[in-house]
Formats: sequence, C-alpha cells, structure tokens
Amino acid sequence: MKKFYAFAAAALCALAANAQNGAPLYATGAGPAFDPAWAPETPAEFNWDGKEYTLELEGLTQIKISTAMGTWDEFNAGVYGCDYGKEAGVAVALEPGYADNIAAPGTGDYTVTVAGDLSTITLTAKGEIDTSFPAVYVRGDMNGWNADDAWKFDVVVPEKVFKLTVPEAIAAGDGFKFADDAWNQVNCGSDGEAIMLDTETQVYNGGNPANITLEEEFEGTIYLNLDLDGEAYVVFSTDESSVPDWADESGIASVEADDNVAPVYFNLQGVKVANPENGLYIVVKGNKASKVLVK
Repeated sequence: MKKFYAFAAAALCALAANAQNGAPLYATGAGPAFDPAWAPETPAEFNWDGKEYTLELEGLTQIKISTAMGTWDEFNAGVYGCDYGKEAGVAVALEPGYADNIAAPGTGDYTVTVAGDLSTITLTAKGEIDTSFPAVYVRGDMNGWNADDAWKFDVVVPEKVFKLTVPEAIAAGDGFKFADDAWNQVNCGSDGEAIMLDTETQVYNGGNPANITLEEEFEGTIYLNLDLDGEAYVVFSTDESSVPDWADESGIASVEADDNVAPVYFNLQGVKVANPENGLYIVVKGNKASKVLVK
C-alpha cells in the first residue's frame, strides 16, 4: 500500500510539472510588436507546437510572460521571468513569480521560445540587434514619466558619465528614475531611501529598483556615473563645490548639443583618439554617442 501511495504521489507531481504543456501562454511588453504596449488585458499569445511555445516579435526591448491575462494583478499572478543577460540565443531558466521585466540583449527582432514546462526561455535574434548605449533621461512625476528632451542627460564621458541641469525644480518627494526611452538598458533607481543633495549616493540599474526621491527641493545639475551592469552613482549638485571628480575624468567638460559639430573619437577605455585607425571606437557628435567600426 505504501508503494501505491508513493507511486500516486509521484504521478501527481509529474502531472503538475507538465500541466502547462499546451495551455495558453501570454506576453506583453515594449516594442512595435505590442500595440498597445504593456497591456495585460490584450496580450500576445504564444504558439504551441506540441513541444514548446514560440512567439515572433519585432523591435523587442522588454517582455513579460504569464499563464494568465486580464488585470495586472491577474497577469502577475501567473508571471514567469528571469534576468536574461546580454547573450542572445541562450536558454535561461525561468522562475515563477519573478515579476521584473525580461530585458532583451539588445533592441531587435526575435523568436521567443519557451519550454513546454515553462522551465526555460530563449531569445533568438533574427538578424542584427542594436546594443548601442541609449540616450538617458530623468523620467518621473515632474514630466509624466516620459522621455522628454528637456530632461535628457548630456554625455560627459561616453557610456559612463552623464549630466543634466534640470529645467525646473524637482520637488521633495517627487518620484523619478534615470531611464532610456524603452526602460530597457537603463532603468536606474534607489534603495527606497530619500537622497541628500550635494552627496555622492549609490543608485541601482536593472531589475525593478525603487523610485528616486530627494530630501528637499532641488535646482542644479545632476551628475550620473552609470554602469549598465548594475552599479551607479549620482550627485545632485547645487554648486561647483560638490561636482564629483569622475565627472571630468576624460577631460571633457561638456558636450555641445549641436549635432553639426565635428565628431570626436574615443577608444573603448574613454581615451580621446585624434586619428582613429582600424578598430571599434566610441564617437561623440553633439550630445549623441555611438559605437563605430573604423576600417
């Protein structure tokens, strides 16, 4: 009898483990494939071929998948997710209840494949993907959480240091983050504690960090030292005495906003190069930075 119960229990566990196979699986997210974006009540539905789930998505930046659709509460009750990483075409383990968005390795067209038992997800790029460093904005209560050009950071050190003199005062208690226009490579927030002015403070990029708030109203310049792998630092500077040393580490005091200025080349260590030869360089033109292969 004990053997029978043990067998029955094992059978029930196997059924539970494989129960998802063939049941509906949904996705919502950012990019042209989702219209409207982030709409859990009208998500895209994966195709089921008897073994695995697949979904073709154009211009993907971020995605969330779930066994349920409806309100966000209903969608998140069945959510599966992971920290996918920066290499496309790799099967990554899914975790039930992992609520953070799944960020694609770069913006592009993908085939999204999920194992029938929801154990793994694979983002397979269809052609080239854009992994260039995006523009960074302050997005929050003060501008409707939009990527507003008035709140766009200037580049001080390519792919590293940014600054913004705020166009209007940020009120104490206003919530905001530092993010790109797709909330993809840059989604930078705090540990939940209000930040002091004129003090270097660690902030956090990736996952779903808390909104940044300030202890008092702020007018001045924000200096952001950003690492896409998660570690970042910020100073809300009200005068020159609190400008951080790392804001001038490349010798660039500022970058002109005029796109008509001549391009400036840097190697991948941030060192200015007068006559670039064959290789990969960071090119700054006006307030835009991008990677360029010189042949």
